[in-house]
Amino acid sequence: MPFAMRHPTKFGKYLLLERIAVGGMAEVFVAKAFGVEGFERLLAIKKILPTMGEDAEFIRMFVDEARIAVQLAHANIVQVLELGKHDESLYIAMEYVSGRDLRQLMERFRKRQEPMPLPQACLIVGEVCEALDHAHRKRDAQGRALGIVHRDVSPQNVLVSFEGEVKLIDFGIAKAESRLQKTQSGILKGKFSYMSPEQVKGDAVDGRSDVFACGILLWELVCGEKLFVGDSDYAILEKVRLGAIQPPRSRNPRCPEALERAILKSLAIDPARRYQTASELHDDLVRFTVASGAVFGARQLATWLREEFRAEYENEQQRLRAWLAVGALPSREPARREPAIGSELPAVIVADLTQTPRAPVAAPADPHELPTIQVDDAALAVAESGQFDVGDDRTAAPRRMRNAALTRSLREQGTRANARRWALYAAVPVALGVAAVSYVIGQREPVPGKVIVTPTPPVVADLIIDGRASGQLPPFVHTLSPGAHRIELRADGYKPFAATVQVAQGGAPVELNAKLELERPLQVEGVVLTQAPAAAPPAPVPPPRNRPSSRKLQRAAPPAPPVEPLVSAPPPQLAAATPVVPPSIGYLVVQTKPATRLTIDGRDTGRWTPVPAANPIALPAGPHTLVFESADGRRHEEQVEIEAGKTARFVRALP
Repeated sequence: MPFAMRHPTKFGKYLLLERIAVGGMAEVFVAKAFGVEGFERLLAIKKILPTMGEDAEFIRMFVDEARIAVQLAHANIVQVLELGKHDESLYIAMEYVSGRDLRQLMERFRKRQEPMPLPQACLIVGEVCEALDHAHRKRDAQGRALGIVHRDVSPQNVLVSFEGEVKLIDFGIAKAESRLQKTQSGILKGKFSYMSPEQVKGDAVDGRSDVFACGILLWELVCGEKLFVGDSDYAILEKVRLGAIQPPRSRNPRCPEALERAILKSLAIDPARRYQTASELHDDLVRFTVASGAVFGARQLATWLREEFRAEYENEQQRLRAWLAVGALPSREPARREPAIGSELPAVIVADLTQTPRAPVAAPADPHELPTIQVDDAALAVAESGQFDVGDDRTAAPRRMRNAALTRSLREQGTRANARRWALYAAVPVALGVAAVSYVIGQREPVPGKVIVTPTPPVVADLIIDGRASGQLPPFVHTLSPGAHRIELRADGYKPFAATVQVAQGGAPVELNAKLELERPLQVEGVVLTQAPAAAPPAPVPPPRNRPSSRKLQRAAPPAPPVEPLVSAPPPQLAAATPVVPPSIGYLVVQTKPATRLTIDGRDTGRWTPVPAANPIALPAGPHTLVFESADGRRHEEQVEIEAGKTARFVRALP
């Protein structure tokens, strides 16, 4: 669901304009980049959610996605432009596609209870096959096959633009033989309904696994319903493993036999009996379309999409115009009067002069896991343009100093020809001097530190840092500037917690254990309990003679006019021996399909599913109401019972 931002937000060298998607692990923004001579470009920025910043496995998958996708240049694959890091947050800059995903197209036909027209279905799946064939055949500079397999070809990962283009996205769990973060056999990754039998069994996969997924897409488009459905994930996986496939003509009698043969061949359980390459399936779909006499290409697809999603298309056009009208953020310093000369120097010199030190990426177990990102001409153009501040603020002044120094040096040569001849000789000492100045200036900038706040007991709580709300649910990890910061925690049923922490420059993370106290003391049969919990169980309270004891815990009533107590107060030693019993805590792990925003007992958790076991939600023992809201506004309510000291797992495919 798009999230309109109040104003453009600077994110490194980009401007974030609007959040257009958010999931359980990452969020996607429409962004804008600027270059020389009025160059502008809209693109998408996919960045890791703060809650996933400590998940090493997800970070490796995120980096692998960029590493694999950046090698693929094809009209049917969303182009990845850059893997970067800003404010301790990894991001991927990629091509922005204005349109809808295949899942949304399928929903339109499902509501009408009719399948997609056959030529349209063949065109879309055929284009996906083109993308996969390019990925499967990709080789490195030495001519060795990379062995890329997408492994997650599903409707959500197929985009259809309003221009009639079909593009494959999300190589997040793709497998490549050269991949540094090796894919483990036996580990299920991907959407269960679009897996191949060999994926389900945990066997080795190759490009034929993606062919099977294309067969699933084609079957569902032709038949107008899902192929693999079940009451649970296990039931779905079992159907995939057994190859429980109904012939398309049993669901759609208008499906010609030739098309049915192509679908069933792509869905063969044995990979050896399938199409051996995605291009073979593509070619058969083209032959079928030509033989049927139908004409349906990108122009017809664009016309249909704009008409079918007319309101969405018009709204998208308005937003595009608004985005294109946004200019670069003004610099805090006056514009330079000297002309930019970076373009007159060789590219290698420009790269040396414009590159500034960056904070190192946290090293993984294998020091070679993180990719080496190549700087292309477009990136150099953006970096040297000077039209808006690039990267950290402290790099702007050194960059202007470099340009000014080089300009004066070139002017002293008399002519541009002489300047070009001497630029190479002057560049090295100038670069060394500027690098030294940049290093000294950079060292004066404060290095942020981290604060880890853990509530005890680990209940759902609101975190407030220096008077500003900063999230919900334990544990909390935040990057803060050096100095003193006020930390507050607020949880239902507990007194507010406040403390001041001192963050050292570049020091070790500050760990704060926030011990929460009950807001009101508990009472047992009229006896107020005020002491901390003890290891031994509380001594029993003798029941009164005139009224049976219920032995229930309840909160103390607010002050009221004195009345005669129902039970006379016991001796003082009883109160001293009876401890407070804090609410028992359990944990919740959630996996839903599709991803949804989670509300618990009417309180927005601020989290999207999945909620992994590595970072569960702590809840008081007892019943709780879960409300799931999908990105398109659909809501679903469920009940869950939390047991003390145990983890409840909620796994469900939502309607």
